[in-house]
Amino acid sequence: MKNVFAEVESLQDEIIRLSDYIHQHPEVAHQEFQSAEFLIKALREKGFEVAVGIAGMKTAFKAVYAGQGEGPTIAFCAEYDALPEIGHACGHNVIAAAAFGAACSLLPTVKEQGGRIVVMGTPAEEVSPPVKEMMIQKGAFADVDVALTIHGGDRTAVGMNRLAVDSMEITYHGRTSHAAASADRGRSALDGALLAIHAVEMLREHVRPDTRIHGIIKEGGEAANIVPGKAVLHYMVRALDSDYVDHVTARMKKCFEAGALATETEMEIRHLGRHESAKYMRSLSDRLIEYAEKAGAAQIMDPAPTTASTDFCNVSHALPAAELSVAFVPVGTAGHSKEYCQAAGSEPGHLAALVGAKAMGAVGYDLITQPGFAQSVKGEFNSRK
Repeated sequence: MKNVFAEVESLQDEIIRLSDYIHQHPEVAHQEFQSAEFLIKALREKGFEVAVGIAGMKTAFKAVYAGQGEGPTIAFCAEYDALPEIGHACGHNVIAAAAFGAACSLLPTVKEQGGRIVVMGTPAEEVSPPVKEMMIQKGAFADVDVALTIHGGDRTAVGMNRLAVDSMEITYHGRTSHAAASADRGRSALDGALLAIHAVEMLREHVRPDTRIHGIIKEGGEAANIVPGKAVLHYMVRALDSDYVDHVTARMKKCFEAGALATETEMEIRHLGRHESAKYMRSLSDRLIEYAEKAGAAQIMDPAPTTASTDFCNVSHALPAAELSVAFVPVGTAGHSKEYCQAAGSEPGHLAALVGAKAMGAVGYDLITQPGFAQSVKGEFNSRK
């Protein structure tokens, strides 16, 4: 642990510079060309072999550093997409910097002990479909034994109850006509969408407390004097388990169908992808929080009762994985806010990146140097699976 911590401290300037660069160059989903290029350049300078554009995405990459001997393959997932308008208000620059730091801190260990270190460049975490699921399906994680990541937050914790989420796009097709001279010949797609929205609002009263339903109108017509021929909604449904998400989605489908039936329009649903709920390994989580505390993490607490979603959970269903939340804002600070953005680009974000790099690096060290620990993690995953 001391050796890993010392390696991270020697990399401190590089880790902070990387975090600040990504923060100062916010790029939204699948447009993170500068951020990915900066990360890739830094990793290549450390000796990583980098495959760019994996899984059919231009800003996704896989950086690999292989030792001479046998050993486990440890992946650190880097995220680097920003939110529209508000920038890095989810602190993905901190995630990328911590992944870089953790991976590079283990290079001396891998040279001596064997094994492989991977930095998985995973773009577009903020949108659907879930990119990490696409990368899993394309085989990017097939040779990975354990995956680790961090996320900034208002507390340092493990075991977060990440919500499963189903994302869908609902399109209504009506019949255009003049809204005054021939309104009787039109069929409003927008009316169908609005009725469906009202039905969904009534549904909210009759779902479990952990359920979250939220959506927007993406298209609602071209002009006020034309009966809208097309309307498009985007909805997301979240809950603590995937089965209940499926249950609520099925009920919402009836709401969407009702809107179409009442307005004599046609409706189609396109599912954009599923984020799974978390299946994190307790053995990995316990060591992450232990090393985070030893690294000087602030605000070590139980996980918050309410939380969001991440496609890293999809990884946790495919292989042993764990996520560490690292505090960098005061308790109670809202996510996706200007306060988050400011903290991610200043000293609290720098400290979180260093703590995250140390904790993940130390767990990676244990996995490489302690075969019994690596086997116990694999056994825990197989028993849960």
